Amino acid sequence: MESPSSQLFKLLDYPRGDLKEGERRFKLLSSYGVENLSFVSKGYRGVVFRGELSGKSVAVKLPRSDAGKKGIIKKECSVLRYLEECLGERNPAPKAYICTPEFLVMEWIEGLPFTEALRVYGKKAVVSALESCYLLDTCGVEHSEIKGEKHLIYNGERTRVIDFESAKFKENPRNLLQFAGYHLLRRGELLKELQIDEGVLRSLLTLYKEKRGKAFPKILSLFDK
Repeated sequence: MESPSSQLFKLLDYPRGDLKEGERRFKLLSSYGVENLSFVSKGYRGVVFRGELSGKSVAVKLPRSDAGKKGIIKKECSVLRYLEECLGERNPAPKAYICTPEFLVMEWIEGLPFTEALRVYGKKAVVSALESCYLLDTCGVEHSEIKGEKHLIYNGERTRVIDFESAKFKENPRNLLQFAGYHLLRRGELLKELQIDEGVLRSLLTLYKEKRGKAFPKILSLFDK
């Protein structure tokens, strides 16, 4: 039976699972003060762990050992730091604490995934998600995977957006449009339940493409009643 440390080392080098490489990565993280690592999830390009840094919970992302693209950690870090500079305390993205070519340590985000938050909080969750998507749009960052409800985390006060490894800088990002198209317009029964006029929403989203600042408060007003 494998020891807990061996299992962790293999996950740190997922999917290859080289124990020596995993141990090297573990020691590297430890040298930066990252402790109490536990596996959270694996994606197409990265592996995510939860840990502690200076007594607070953090998310730790490392590239998969079979990741074809190099520099994905550096890219995600640059996006997170740009958003923090652009939005300050309003920033829906996690704060980046440590960035190296081999790993990213960032703020751990607590809350409910959007679909679950919608069941609990209703329109309040929708308004918060729209606000966060709009903020990303104003800074010229397109998340690219905003359709995935697991990337939208609501804590009862505001929606945070996680996992920016596929994010891109764009002149006209479509975060809000993608969110509305996937989570609202394709679910006609939800709009009826929320008492939202689908025709009015569609017309405002069309306006948003041309005059974002003018359309956004009108879109919010539909849900903020």
